[in-house]
Amino acid sequence: MFDRIIIHYSEIAIKGKNRAYFENALVKRIKQALGDQAKIHKRYGRIVCIPVASADAAELCARLSRVPGIAHFSLGRAAGKDMEEIKQVAVDLMQSLDFESFGVRTKRSDKTFPVKSNEISRQVGGCIAATLEKKVNLTDPDQWLYIELTHRETLIYSEKISGPGGLPVGTSGKLVASLSGGIDSPVAAAMMMKRGCEIIFGHIRNETQFAGAAVNKIEELVNTLTRHQVRSKLYIFPFGEIQRHIIAFVPAKHRMIIYRRCMMRLLNRLADKHRAKGIVTGDSLGQVASQTLDNIRCIQAASELPVLSPLVGLNKDEIITLAEKIGTFESSIQPYPDCCSFMIAAHPETRADLDEIERYEAGIVQLDDLLEQCLEQAELRTFEISSMEPTSPGD
Repeated sequence: MFDRIIIHYSEIAIKGKNRAYFENALVKRIKQALGDQAKIHKRYGRIVCIPVASADAAELCARLSRVPGIAHFSLGRAAGKDMEEIKQVAVDLMQSLDFESFGVRTKRSDKTFPVKSNEISRQVGGCIAATLEKKVNLTDPDQWLYIELTHRETLIYSEKISGPGGLPVGTSGKLVASLSGGIDSPVAAAMMMKRGCEIIFGHIRNETQFAGAAVNKIEELVNTLTRHQVRSKLYIFPFGEIQRHIIAFVPAKHRMIIYRRCMMRLLNRLADKHRAKGIVTGDSLGQVASQTLDNIRCIQAASELPVLSPLVGLNKDEIITLAEKIGTFESSIQPYPDCCSFMIAAHPETRADLDEIERYEAGIVQLDDLLEQCLEQAELRTFEISSMEPTSPGD
């Protein structure tokens, strides 16, 4: 049985004078993730959680493993600052594990404690070896035991569970992410969460498809991604009227570029509404026709805000591996003809010229009015980690 969760971070530790700001942000995110299942305490160099007696270990681990800013965490036991008590707790913990050889590693942050780290490891290891009849191996043991002697208590644990690392969500500001329903865009959003960004989602709805199934898939993706940032907003844009105007005024091979430029303008307007500082896309260089350098230049020229594409240098296999890791892959591969696939011509332009694209775009009647109308008619869905279901629309 465990009575402590010991949480460690890595990148936050090098933040210098701003370190407390990032630590406090991480504590806030952990509290949001765990709710009333644990009390959270900030300690120097670590965060310690005291779970309630009824807490489910698997659920706590699942939630913590998705909190950006956590490098790794452990379920462990607390002991007093007394060698005999430390030995007893260590033996009790190791007794429940299956191993033949073991090693002990100790960190002593309280330098006033009279026994040094190596001596603590030696004494505890000797007690475990004698009591449980196991072999000590300090090179490559079956099992490591970790001891952290802090100013308040001694923390003892045997396993390190990986977290996402990076920075706590919200410490780097807000971004608006384009969520298409494919494999790439949810991964791009998750990667920017790991860099400390709060993500607002925008989805361009293809009104030629069955709307119910489409919205269900997008909601599944946002549900999964909300586990990383606790709360999310999703805006669903009715794009039908803009689609019809693009088809009427633009040659087929250029439609995709102008569609993506309209998408950029919509996302910029949404970002302005929420004071977001940039746009996130799932672009990977050269992966599809719209992602050549010439076409990316034409598309991003329509954005007044920085456009961040964290997948730009990854190949498809690498992106799929990340999608599986964050849990969006199964939802992403459900059949779903999004706007992009609908608008692609048999032979799309791969080396678009910006001047030519802008001339075609200028011929679309009342485009700015259409974009504003689309923004005003967007449906808002909000999501919370506690229920993992969309709540009633509202700001």
